Amino acid sequence: MGKRIVNVGICTVDAIGQYVDQYPQRRGLVFFDRLTLTTGGNAVNCSIALGKLGVGCEAIVKVGRDIFGEFVCEELARHGVGLEGVIRSDDAGTPFTFVCAHRDGERSFIHTPGTNATLRFEDIDLARIERADIVFVTGTMVMARLDGEPTARLLEWARRSGAITMLDTVYADTVPRDTWRRTLEPCLPHLDYFVPSLPEARLLTGQDDPLAMLARFQQAGCRNVVIKLDAEGAVCGDSAGGRWRVGAYRVENAVDATGAGDTWCAGFLAGLAQDLSFVECVRLGHAVAAHCVQHTGASAGIPPLEDVQAFQGRAAGGRVQPV
Repeated sequence: MGKRIVNVGICTVDAIGQYVDQYPQRRGLVFFDRLTLTTGGNAVNCSIALGKLGVGCEAIVKVGRDIFGEFVCEELARHGVGLEGVIRSDDAGTPFTFVCAHRDGERSFIHTPGTNATLRFEDIDLARIERADIVFVTGTMVMARLDGEPTARLLEWARRSGAITMLDTVYADTVPRDTWRRTLEPCLPHLDYFVPSLPEARLLTGQDDPLAMLARFQQAGCRNVVIKLDAEGAVCGDSAGGRWRVGAYRVENAVDATGAGDTWCAGFLAGLAQDLSFVECVRLGHAVAAHCVQHTGASAGIPPLEDVQAFQGRAAGGRVQPV
């Protein structure tokens, strides 16, 4: 795994309270049974999944100088993720979410965006970008100071330095379509790979047909596009005009989809690091995500890469069909 992967994006610390079935009145008190502290955020989830796969990477995230920032860094380091590009802020706290887990399986969230909202182009050590072989920006739409033109500038810098570029977004259905377009359109000409989910692609294009979505993104300048379809797999198109539907791997005991998209990206990046074909990178993304959804949490179920590839050899699914 000689390629240097740098993941730029959002982090958070999630405190999961089990079980919270009612909320206190003003000045009131309710009890819950157990608190679990975990890391989260697209860039952290993807980086830890890569570490568990055995694929080296660095994370460029912004944390506060607080106990939660230390926790994020400790978890990244524990999985072998490079911390040299982590930015520490004196002005904002580490992003934090209190997750209210209800007994019926639903969850509610109380969140402070913290340093995710203050991450800027000027914060990033561009020397780390220049040395990268692959630069992945993930968390677009919730990084107020980096989204849009600054992200486009970062991607342009990376490509000019010889890196492969890739971008994923956070689904925010309350954001108007025009805002999505203004945020993403400057980035597309600087992208080798854009990997939105179907709802994100629908918001951006106004289209319902994934093939029409592919065409729209490529007309805007992106070279290769994957529309992620969750349990249905993905539709993807490359810069040479190829179009494929790539089926997901069949999973009988899915328990939690948390982080599935981020671990999919980790599998795809692992494929790029191995110089696999575009379609094989998509299939590897599916295989890693299949392991994710069989366990609770974003990366608890991710095994070493050789185990994932062995799974691909025996599991049903992953079929590739030209379209």
